[in-house]
Amino acid sequence: MGDYDIGHHAPDHYTIRYRCDDRRGRTALIVEDVSGAAYLFSGGALQGRLRGANASARLRRLAQQTSWHTVPMVAPYTLDGLRRMIA
Repeated sequence: MGDYDIGHHAPDHYTIRYRCDDRRGRTALIVEDVSGAAYLFSGGALQGRLRGANASARLRRLAQQTSWHTVPMVAPYTLDGLRRMIA
């Protein structure tokens, strides 16, 4: 299925692929690194990693949220940039 261990060598930049806002106003993101691995970004931190073909779409399905929205691909963000965005 994939690897959820982030490890010690996390990439520096992430491209946002999906966004989800819950009823309390909290935001979660599914982001991709340059290798195509997908991560859930929630609570100001990366929550795990899923690798392989179509990793972002598969992680979206695993997250079981009905309100995930596709985000147009733009320049990647650092972790601090992602934190500022959803603060």
